[in-house]
Formats: sequence, C-alpha cells, structure tokens
Amino acid sequence: MATPPTSDAPFGLQPNVAAGLAYLLGIIGGIIMLVGGGTNRAVKWAAAQSITMWGIYIVLLFAINLVGGLTHIYGLFFLTPIIGLIWFVLWLWTSISGFQGKDVKVPVIAGVTESLFKGSAI
Repeated sequence: MATPPTSDAPFGLQPNVAAGLAYLLGIIGGIIMLVGGGTNRAVKWAAAQSITMWGIYIVLLFAINLVGGLTHIYGLFFLTPIIGLIWFVLWLWTSISGFQGKDVKVPVIAGVTESLFKGSAI
C-alpha cells in the first residue's frame, strides 16, 4: 500500500491549496490553517494575513456602525457598502492568488500582520 507524499502544509494539503483555503474561508479558514500543524511559511503568512484582514474588516464595520448610531450621522452608513465592496475585491484577489501559489501582501494589512504575528514563525 503506497503512502501519499508528506507535505509541510496543514492537513497534508498542497501549500497553494492551503493558502487559498485560508483566504477563501475568511477568519475561520485562517485560524484553521494557522493552527493546523503545517510548517510552510507561505501558508502561515496567508493564514495570518487572512485573520488580520477579516479582523480589521469586522472592527471597521463595528466602529462605523457604532459611531453612526451614536451620533446620528447617517452619512457614515454609506461607507459600509463601499468598504464591503473593497473587502470583496480583496477577498477575491487574495483567494485567487493563494490558490495560484502567489505570495500576497496587501499593502496596509501586511504591515499590521507583521506587527501582530512577529512572535510566531511567519
């Protein structure tokens, strides 16, 4: 009986598939791929950046809705679909690039990711 070749990505996946899934499945996919046991730096980077990207998105929407609701500045609520569209494009770009095996660094989010995960092995 032949054993499949080992991979340094989580769950025995190919690194490009693991990176793509980390982006595709959002913050949950990032957490799963980060703690999944792989040692591939590209997959760990994709997972950490996915966690950061979606964490920033959640905090940003929460802050806009909170400030808009408390101050009754309803013009702030028009930012929500704009930010949603930007994040949708980022999600598509990072997911497709991850599945293609490309290393993705989203300009502002990459810096935040590096500062948040500097103690880990990414």
